[in-house]
Parts: sequence; structure tokens; C-alpha cells
Amino acid sequence: MFQYVPNKLTIEALDLCLTVRIATPWNITAQEMAAPYTATAKQNPGRRAWLVEFRHPLRLDANNKPGRKTRKGLGTTDPVRAQELTRQLSKLLENETLWSIGAREEAAKLFDPEVIDIFYGEIEPRTTDARAIRDRLLPLPEARAGYAKVVLVGVPGAGKTTLIRQLLGADPKSEAFPSTSPNRTTMYPSEFVLRPGQFEAVVTFMTEHETRFEVEESVSAAISEAADQDAKRVARAFLEKSDLRFRLDCILGDLEIAQDEPDPYADDAPDSEHGVVGAEVREVASHDRQRNAEFVRACVERIFSIQQKYAQPVEAEFGSLDTLALTDRIAALDLIEEQATASDEFVALVSDILDELRGKFEPLQAVGRLDKTTTGWPRAWVMKCKPEERKALLGSLRYFSGISYRWWGELLTPLVNGIRVQGPFKPRWTDEEPRLVLMDAEGLGHKANPSVDLPEHTVAALHEADVILLVDSAKTGMTHGAAGKALESIANAGCTRKLAVAFTHMDLASSPEFKGQQLLDHVFLGMRNIVDNELAKNVSPDATRFLLSRLEHHTFFLGNIHKADAKGAARELNRLLSHLTAAQPAVRRPVAFPRYSEAHLMLVIQEAARDFRAQWHGLLGMAQDPSFKPRAWQIIKALTRRYAENWGEDFELRPTANLRTALETAVSRLLEAPIEWAGEASPEQKRDAIERLKSIVTAKLPELTRKRLRERPQSAWRDAWTPRGIGSTKTRNIRIEGIFERWVPIPNARSDKTDIEFLNEIEEIVRAALKDFEDEVAGQAISALDTDAIRAA
Repeated sequence: MFQYVPNKLTIEALDLCLTVRIATPWNITAQEMAAPYTATAKQNPGRRAWLVEFRHPLRLDANNKPGRKTRKGLGTTDPVRAQELTRQLSKLLENETLWSIGAREEAAKLFDPEVIDIFYGEIEPRTTDARAIRDRLLPLPEARAGYAKVVLVGVPGAGKTTLIRQLLGADPKSEAFPSTSPNRTTMYPSEFVLRPGQFEAVVTFMTEHETRFEVEESVSAAISEAADQDAKRVARAFLEKSDLRFRLDCILGDLEIAQDEPDPYADDAPDSEHGVVGAEVREVASHDRQRNAEFVRACVERIFSIQQKYAQPVEAEFGSLDTLALTDRIAALDLIEEQATASDEFVALVSDILDELRGKFEPLQAVGRLDKTTTGWPRAWVMKCKPEERKALLGSLRYFSGISYRWWGELLTPLVNGIRVQGPFKPRWTDEEPRLVLMDAEGLGHKANPSVDLPEHTVAALHEADVILLVDSAKTGMTHGAAGKALESIANAGCTRKLAVAFTHMDLASSPEFKGQQLLDHVFLGMRNIVDNELAKNVSPDATRFLLSRLEHHTFFLGNIHKADAKGAARELNRLLSHLTAAQPAVRRPVAFPRYSEAHLMLVIQEAARDFRAQWHGLLGMAQDPSFKPRAWQIIKALTRRYAENWGEDFELRPTANLRTALETAVSRLLEAPIEWAGEASPEQKRDAIERLKSIVTAKLPELTRKRLRERPQSAWRDAWTPRGIGSTKTRNIRIEGIFERWVPIPNARSDKTDIEFLNEIEEIVRAALKDFEDEVAGQAISALDTDAIRAA
């Protein structure tokens, strides 16, 4: 029977637990378990909409005890209806037999949909499939109708969005859609369908749960900053998350009324286009700017008040924050944050901010249609219009994609998680009417991640696409590590046949030393250098040669595409368009299949696990690694909360992406080195077979890594999030390392049950792919024999 023997790290963790104040579910008293739960209807001051406040019996609070205080919108302004829904929720809270996700169907027979969503929405998976909503409201055209799917990937500032403008025929001045900036612009999946007929658009939003989570993190970060008594720093922490993804200043405005001055995030639209809604062009009204600034100032004042209230008892015990050593100060701030986020004042502030955000959707009632949940939170916005109303549609969409400070206080961009636009778009420089689905993903390395591994949704898009267009700037020449990592991932995923590269900013790369063909050769040489020197470390020589051969014939050089006429670029743009719209080469039918060594599989998995663990040893500060420096304790703590509560991968630390990339590299290395072939095959046929196998296997890895590092150890992530106070940072890091040790073991000669399980899961994926491929080869052979027999007859 398998027996677990604690290692040194586990023993150290147990020792630390004796000195760290940790509240756990098993120390709840009988009196606390029997505490009654009830709901209360409330209205925030100055608001018409009703809320309900209650303690959720299945959500743990900051002290790791059941009964987290929760406020949710009731989706009504009618006091009678609000009281009725509150009464129903109280009845549900009285019935413990309904306190599980499995009881939702039974509860739905007893209570109204709003009550069901309020209670069970808190214990369901945190993230929803926004693409499924877009598919329901505006389905994508099918490939059999002649539409090619093109996914654009590239680092921020490479020119992806500018290239999309050219393909849509959008004027950079009068339409300025999609939004661009010198900094990061695309922060969510955007899909553009070039299709005859009317214009249609659907915009999907973060759920109320996701939005509240982001707001809580923003307020919590601001509370930590408030210790220094600097209002501007507190406002910055509150309004601008470090990853630049969820920016409350876009929605709420700034601490002070912004002056008209240069801004690194400003869109390049003319100054006359501010705050476009429908066909109306206007600036954010001065009184609205004033009101926004007053609201932000009030939030900052409340943050200071919360911080001061809960800092007093901590400082009374440990001493003034200004006099504490760094480790003690971190522990004190952690305790202050813990008490503050569990307070009524914190819940009330978050509720008021959510109310303010909900009110920002009101202007949309006059333009398009809002699709809402039962409790009134906007799920999606839909608009349809005639071809001649194109300007009105694009103007409305800027409300969801703009980032310019001139519109702060009216934008909804941070709440958007996807846009799909369809209509009779056509490039200005061609007479063709292409049938394309352009899929623009968030810029690679957008969050300044410690690693540049592709996020899961981008990997899924690679397998779905007909063409993968890697866009990079000729001026920088793939010097950003994420661009080279993208090439590596594409090669390891078996998607090389789909790849094309577009270099933008050729007009800026030109110099007296390099012009004409010399310039093209110089830019291509920079990419070749990346492939030869960087990719060669993780990609086989044969796969590298195949990649370079592909790039030699499918690289495009574009300049001046920021201009409406794209002067000088029309020829190359047309060549690119022809490639995108052309039918992709059919995959050759397999005539032979490869065989592999199981011993080799163990070796490559061992190397993948070792690489992953070494990376996280560096990030957790457990070992010196120049490539992976230790991350701040706040970042590590935020990661554990996200995994503990099953939030998505939209964060700067992504263990699942790191593991998936390591396994991709390992599996690719295995599949590139068969020990023999069954059947006769040409080099081209062998390359096709390996590429197909890599694509099949790597497409299944995201699910495996998600289960291993998110789903199965979810309770362990909660244990890692729980520690507070002195020693909590070290304890948390040790517990995270314990999760990786259990779920990503490094196989060796003394492998135990957990190691074998890890190996078996990967081996099963590889074996199933090989078996299917072998069956296909056998089927082709039988079909060929039947054909020969018919001909002979």
C-alpha cells in the first residue's frame, strides 16, 4: 500500500503552522455551525435599484469560516418585488438540504430565477464561456461557406490592430476602429467577419461575480498603499491594476479632472471624436467629469478610513508600520488587509462601486439592445444596422474598445471580455470582397509576465485557425522574447503549416544602409537568427528546417499601414490577402505511422517536470535563477486566491500555461524522434504525419494541465491562500511548492504512485493519438487495395 513520507519542505511547513495564526474549517464551533442565515434588502444612498445582503453559508470569509458577507443586485427598483425576493432567499438560507450545487434544480422549483442565480452563482465555477454567448447571439460563418479563420498574434505595439484596420477598410481618422495606441490596446478577444449584408455586433461583458472580484482586488491593493498616506498612490492602486487590464479609471474617471495633455494611452483619433455614442459625437460633459472626480475622491477617502481603522489594533500589537523591519511590515500589512476586507465597510464600498459601474451601462439602452441576467447585470450588448449606418455602429463600438483618457468616465472597455463585429467590410486597396474571420487576441506579454508562455485561449485559437498570422515590427525585429516563444509554440503544437509572418513598420526600418531587397533580407535575417539560436534549443533540427522553409515563402513586409491609402504597401497587402483567402493545402493522407520508445517518453516528461519545477523555485524565491526572479508576496497571494476560487487565467502568473508549454516541448521532442516507421513514406509524408500527431496531442494538454494544477488541488490552493501574519509568505510558498511536488512530480528510478499516475496520464494521450493514426493508415491501405481490385476487375 502506498504510504506518504513527508519531505523536508512539508516538515518545515508544519513547523511554521505552529507560529502562524491560521483559521481552518475544522475548528468551527457547533454554535457557529448552527448560526442562522438571513437576507436583508437594501438600497445604496442615491440609488433606485435594490440590493440584498446576506452571509453565504458555502463561502468562506477572510478568517476561513463559512458565512462570507455578500451583496448582490436584485435587478429591480420595485420595493415590493425586492422584499419578496429577499424573503425567498431567506427561506433558501434556512434550508440546509439545498446548500449544494447539486440541489439547484430542486431549488429552482421553489424559488424565483433571481434567487437561484444569487445563491448558486456564488458557488458555481467563477468563469463563464463568453464565446458561447457570442455564438448564440451572432454565430460565426462556417468554413464550408468559404470563410477562412485567421488568428493574429503578436506583441503589444507590433501593429496587429492597425493591420486589421487595413483589412476592414476602416479610415484611421474618421472611423479609428478598432482602437489603437502606442501602448497596449487589445485586452480581450476581438473577432471581425468580412461578410456581405447588414452590420451586426455583439459585445460580451464580465459577469457580476468577475467584476466584483476585480473591484475587491483593486480596493484591497489601495488599502495596502494607504499606509503611506499618499492620496495619488492610493488612487493609482485603486484605478490602475499593475497588469493594465482592469482599469477603473476608464470607467470611473480620475482622482482629478484630467487636463488636455499628452497621454501614452491616447487613441490616435482626432480630438473632435470624444465619447462617441451612436451617431452623436461629443466630449464627456464637464459636469460628468466633475461628478466622476468627486466619486473617485470619496472612494479614496473611504479607503483611507478603512485602512486607518484596521491598522490601529495591528500597530498597537506590532508597533508603527514606519518602524517595522521589511518582513514584519509585510506581515502587518497582510493582517490589516485581512481584517479590512472582511469588514462591513469594505463590503459596502465594493457594493457602491459595483452600483456605479452598473449605472455606466444606462446610456446603452438608447443604442442597441442589452442582454441581461435575471438580476439585471448586463451579459451582452447587441446592435444591428444597415450598411449606410456603418459610422453609427463603429462610433458605438468605441464605447467598448476606446482607452483614451479624454473619454475616462464613460468607457466600458475594462468590463468587456469579447467583441464580434460582422458586416460588408472591404479593404480600400482591392476590388475583391474577401470572406474572412479575423481573430485578434491580446498582445503576447501584455501583462509583463515572468514567462511568455501563450495563454490557453490563444493556444485553442491556434488549433482552430486556418491561418496563423504572427505580426511583428520590422523596427524591433523580433527582439521581444514573446515573439520567439510564439514561433516555438506554433512549431511544437504542429501548426507550422498554418503559419505566416507579417512585418509591419517597414517604413521605419528603412535606412541608408538597407533599402529595397537588402532591407527585406536584413529583416528576415533577424527572424532567422531567432529560429537558429533560440528555437533550436527546444525544437528539433528537422522541425526548425521545416519552419524556416515555411517562413521563406510566407513572410510579408508591410509599411505605412497606419495611413488610409497605405502608400507603397498595396502590392504586398494584396499578396497577403490572397494568401489569407486561399484554400489551405489539404493534409496528405497518411501511408505510414511512426513508433516510439516508452523509455524516451519518460525521459522527456522528466525533463519537462524538472524545467517547470525549476522555474517555480525561482518565482517562489526558493532557488536562485536569473531567468525567473522571485515575485512579490502580494502577487503570489493573489495567485493562490485565484486558483482557490477557480477564477480564470487572466493573471500575470500562470502555472498551468507554464506546465502546458513544458509538456508541449517534451511531447514535440518525443514525436520528432520515432525509432522506426511502419510502412513506406516520403520525407514530406513523414513530416505531415509528425505535424498531425503533434497537433492532436498538444490540443489535449490544456485540459490535462488544468485538471492537474487547478481542479484537483483546488482545496490545497485554498490552504496556500489562508496563512496570514508573521511567516505567512514563507508558509504560502512552501504550500505552493507542495502542490507542484504532488501534481507535477519529477519521475526517476524511485518513482512512486503519484509519479506513475502523472506519466500514465500523458502516455495515455500519446498512445490514443498514435492508435487513431495507425487505424487511419490501415484504413487507407484497405481502401487502396479495394481500389486496385476494382481497377483490375
